[in-house]
Amino acid sequence: MMWFRLLLLLWFWLPASPAPASPAPASPATASPAPASAGAQSAPLPAAPAPPAPVVASPAPVVASPVPPAPQGLSVAAHFAAGVKALTQAQSETDTLAAVAHFQAILDRQVVHEDVYYNLGNAYFQLNRLGPAVYHFEKALTVHPGHAAARYNLGLTRQLLAQRYKDELVHPGRQGTWTRLVTSFSDATLTLVFLTLWVLLFGALLALYFISRPLLRLTLVTAAVILGLGSAVFGTLMIGREIHDRTVHYAIVLPDEVEVREAPQTSANRAFVLHAGHRVQTGASERSWVKILLPNGMEGWLERRDLGLL
Repeated sequence: MMWFRLLLLLWFWLPASPAPASPAPASPATASPAPASAGAQSAPLPAAPAPPAPVVASPAPVVASPVPPAPQGLSVAAHFAAGVKALTQAQSETDTLAAVAHFQAILDRQVVHEDVYYNLGNAYFQLNRLGPAVYHFEKALTVHPGHAAARYNLGLTRQLLAQRYKDELVHPGRQGTWTRLVTSFSDATLTLVFLTLWVLLFGALLALYFISRPLLRLTLVTAAVILGLGSAVFGTLMIGREIHDRTVHYAIVLPDEVEVREAPQTSANRAFVLHAGHRVQTGASERSWVKILLPNGMEGWLERRDLGLL
């Protein structure tokens, strides 16, 4: 009975994992607001209508058009609703750029929400600006690693980039096992699971103090050991995530093609060429330049405007 109660308690206390989605490629998502990052404003976002499935082709690169200013005086929810409407009913590049303006206006208010980034990624995908599309899908996954639609569309966009650009010297790279492990959960999820296990562990130890029946004590000791191990694992992941976020920083290459320099100046020799969507590790910065490191060990300098910092 004690095991049954503990299982029930764990079932109701542990956070539910997001339901798997089957998104259409590059389609605006229905908004399901999640807690925003610490220090950011959070606002409820209205649900988006189901959009028609778009054509997923690999068009030739185009010259990027400027994003128009968004209308003034709208609330966060109104901007989101207008952006989703413009994106789902877009008949031209102008309509899609208007959607970008609405979603960007939300970010300009320091609101952090995965569906805003996700829909920006969809908009840039439709504009054939695959570098910014990858960046915003990555940002959505940074806020909510379980965002299935963002992960699906990110994979689709990277497939298109792999078809468009055949890089021999560099590649997007694969994160190490430890990095993938500590970044597979959001900060909020790690904290909640750790605190839940710790509270249950404390309850089990407290019950041991008052219960004297051997069978119940054995059950409580076993439960305490399991909960203790779980607390240690998630505590380690939580600390590892904090260290990773403080010491390792990444960015996404935004232009279709950009020359990496050997020194932080335009007159420096070209080191190599990168294409849109590459994930690079960032290091030192000097004026408007940022030093980058590739998974294969190659280094160089890029202007900050060519990078989307994660």
